[in-house]
Amino acid sequence: MNRQKSLILSESAFHDAAIEATSHNGDITNDDPNALHDTEAMVAIARIFLTKMCPKLIEVLDGHSDQRSSQDRLVKIGRCVSSTMRHARRSSSSLTTLLAGATGDESKSNDVAPYSKSKVDSSLRLLSDECSDLAAVLSGEETRKVPKVRFGKTELQMPVLTLGCMRFQQSWNHCKPEDQVLDMSKVEDECQDNLVEIIKYAYHCGVNHIETAQGYGSSQLQIGFALRKIFDSGEIKREDLIIQTKGGVSASMTPEDYKKQVLSNIELLQLEYIDLFSVHGLNTELDYNKLFNNGDQGNLITALHELRDEGKLRHIGFSTHGPADMIQRAIETDEFDYVNLHYHFCGSYTASGDLEFAGNLSNVRLAKQKDMGVFIISAFDKGGRLYAPSNKLRDITLPDMEPMAYGAIWIWQHHIHDAENAPCHTTVVGAARPSDLDQPVLASFMLGDQDVTEKRQRVGHRLAQAMEEAVGKEWVESWHKGVPNAYESNYQTHLTGIVWIYNLIHGWGLLDFAKERYNPMVNNLKNWDANKTKEENIAKLMPGFGWMPGCAVDFNKLNYQDDFSNCPEENKERLEKAIKFVHKWLAPAAKDSETEPEKVPLSWEVAYDMRPWTAYPERS
Repeated sequence: MNRQKSLILSESAFHDAAIEATSHNGDITNDDPNALHDTEAMVAIARIFLTKMCPKLIEVLDGHSDQRSSQDRLVKIGRCVSSTMRHARRSSSSLTTLLAGATGDESKSNDVAPYSKSKVDSSLRLLSDECSDLAAVLSGEETRKVPKVRFGKTELQMPVLTLGCMRFQQSWNHCKPEDQVLDMSKVEDECQDNLVEIIKYAYHCGVNHIETAQGYGSSQLQIGFALRKIFDSGEIKREDLIIQTKGGVSASMTPEDYKKQVLSNIELLQLEYIDLFSVHGLNTELDYNKLFNNGDQGNLITALHELRDEGKLRHIGFSTHGPADMIQRAIETDEFDYVNLHYHFCGSYTASGDLEFAGNLSNVRLAKQKDMGVFIISAFDKGGRLYAPSNKLRDITLPDMEPMAYGAIWIWQHHIHDAENAPCHTTVVGAARPSDLDQPVLASFMLGDQDVTEKRQRVGHRLAQAMEEAVGKEWVESWHKGVPNAYESNYQTHLTGIVWIYNLIHGWGLLDFAKERYNPMVNNLKNWDANKTKEENIAKLMPGFGWMPGCAVDFNKLNYQDDFSNCPEENKERLEKAIKFVHKWLAPAAKDSETEPEKVPLSWEVAYDMRPWTAYPERS
């Protein structure tokens, strides 16, 4: 096989092939931030590199029926090659500059690592091996499929990778009523064809769990038509799929209302039953009370019980962006068969900093005690924006694996590295195009490799070392103690989340990820009314506040000393500095500001972006 051939090539063969490929299109490794977005150049670079290192993939892509996806894959490979060479050249240059003059700027610490030709070659060898595996998958020669595991008490055999359906639909329907996509007449053929290809490719790879939601715009509508077409053709049978949808609750809803809503979702999907139904967004006290303490209106959970008894729902779970203590309460009701939550190597998204272990680890362990299925939400987006990682994060994970592979394998091997052996059964990839499944699928194949645990441990050690070098071991262990989240803060400032992203910027360079996390807090602050009570403000900002809770910091009006009153004394000054640092780097600059923006350190810059084009629902 091609993988075996790569083992006998000269030590610098991959490095030299990448040099030739990138030089062919001029100096693509220069400082121009737009260079990697030149799709024609990326395709050309990929072709030159693959011609030397993996000609089989060129043959397979050129003969594939889906030429748009072939183009996407070449763009991604070209970006990977170019990013590797670009970072090697720039880090070598930056190191020389750094050694020429010391700097005391905290943001420049750990900015660059020495250039290593052998590491570059090993990283490109990894890419070549992945290309060989991808060629086998696309040609049909690959016999491996995404592994399956028991999904807790549901007894379902769940693939460790799930197809998420929130990126491939025509529209989110967050628009004027007349512009919403409510029937197939407003769906572009190209969009629907892409959606069908994604479902078929996922199934071909062993991903037979499809996860959507009422809140995903036209997703259910389009999936319904796609599944009907696929079932009628006989390509896939209904019983071969695990289909999950989700539906939220609202303040005025009765059990009868909720039941009608769920039935309408099933009808839209053109199905007789749903394998997994999740309460979508059990995020706040209001959500919890609607389900379990709804007074004379009736508890909404009873509607789901009725639908399960009628055979319309096989299993009931909940999906959450809530604080960890809310999730804990929901699990302890014993009403749910599974839970969809955020829990990643880098944190627990909106629950980061909560409870004893600074996130959802306690809840993953509690779910094990209850024999619940554990579905990890958004490992590649909310788990660090791994499709567009920082140079520093990629530098740490390579040459053992790319960041996306590490993020997934850390989850899939949780039962191995967790002290209580609590499993995480599946994680989701929100595919906007078929090629978005490639790297997660290939990562799942690594679970069968003898050295995968050793590789994951090496990367984990380097990540921990980088974080401790950046912020200090004592801080890593104690930063969250006593820090309030958005619901506990005197000003509903999401201080746990803000200090968490401070750590991620310094430790692993996740600046762009941090910007996406902080921006909703800035918007919440803009819409906060000082003349209203906490409860009135949160109610006004719902449902958005429940999904992305908390306000940004406001040093002009607020003093955060009281919020930090329960924190260790030795942390208080550092906490103040941390939230000021985050606001300085992430808050939008005032339009009339004359201050020059800070130069982003090389290690914080995005290494590459594995999105060849803008997903359909994001175009409007």
